[in-house]
Amino acid sequence: MQYEIVSDENGKHQIGGEIPQDFTIPNNEFIAGFQYLGFIDNSDPLFSWLPFKVNLIHPIYTDEYFVYLDYSNPNSPTIIEPTDTASSTSAFDEIDKNSIIIWQGVRVSLEEKEEIDEFESIGICGEPDWLQEAEIPNCPKSGKPMRFLCQLGSFSDIEATFSNVEPTKGMEEYFQKLNFWCDGNLYIFIDPTTKTMCYTMQNT
Repeated sequence: MQYEIVSDENGKHQIGGEIPQDFTIPNNEFIAGFQYLGFIDNSDPLFSWLPFKVNLIHPIYTDEYFVYLDYSNPNSPTIIEPTDTASSTSAFDEIDKNSIIIWQGVRVSLEEKEEIDEFESIGICGEPDWLQEAEIPNCPKSGKPMRFLCQLGSFSDIEATFSNVEPTKGMEEYFQKLNFWCDGNLYIFIDPTTKTMCYTMQNT
């Protein structure tokens, strides 16, 4: 069963927005650092299995395929993998370690759908819609397959509210609106027992 993430000013969840004051980004040396991507609230009955409200972060401008974070402290996660964030690379020549991009905070809710148009959607919950082959990660703590939380897509029109990046000609759209590797999806998994999360990207 799939649920579409849809804009809803009264929604329990949020995509984008500024980092909450009580949430701490882990120390890292990723190019452009982590971007805050919003939260999934476990007060929603569809997410009652979550141990806490999950703040979503990812270094979306890097080439990292898998990022594992330890959310034992939900407001101050730590990095499990990659262990060497300083060696991260990026396809975007415009960014460096001082680059900052903040996205508009859009309240959202979930609607059950039989079919979801990825090119018109903010994202999907329930079951992942893989762009390539399925890549369900195993938790590095428990060794068990992780549970799918949600995926976010590149066609939501969620705009940047702040950016200090000066894009080269033809690259403006990749810093003006939320996207993942230009036209990809960010897939987010969690092991609710070990409080470990995995973020992985695919694109066409």
